[in-house]
Amino acid sequence: MNRVKLYPKVKGEPNEVKISPRDLNIVWGSDENQWEINHGEGYALAKEVMWFEVKATYRGAKAGRKYKVGFNISLDHDAHGWEGSPVFMMATVGFSSDYNWKKLYIKKDLQKTDFPNDYEIEIPVSARDTTLQFGLYEIWNGKWKKGLRIHHAFVNQL
Repeated sequence: MNRVKLYPKVKGEPNEVKISPRDLNIVWGSDENQWEINHGEGYALAKEVMWFEVKATYRGAKAGRKYKVGFNISLDHDAHGWEGSPVFMMATVGFSSDYNWKKLYIKKDLQKTDFPNDYEIEIPVSARDTTLQFGLYEIWNGKWKKGLRIHHAFVNQL
């Protein structure tokens, strides 16, 4: 097992970083039939998607540190297709093929919240590439989904 030695936060480092929807990699995000990207109000809305894949990249992570990552999301009142279908959270350090996956469910009438609120990833001290890459995926059930609003992705140093 690869041991990770955690270092304390250094003065001046941000505790929380928000990644706006414009900086996310949203599959089919440029298709106005599937997504509404509102830069002024700061959200990305799934209008009608079957392939849900949203990824964030953070290049400011430091070796030997632990982070909480995820997305701030909500469901619109007319949202459908999310119930009973797992959404997977994936994260990795650098461009490694060593991914950490977590199976999640989006609850109906979800108010604006961090999702998930407990996903942590550690950067090994020996990491040469400390880029954090993480995303939400639902590409397997073949159902149309709509009404999921992504307000931002977040990276919190613990």
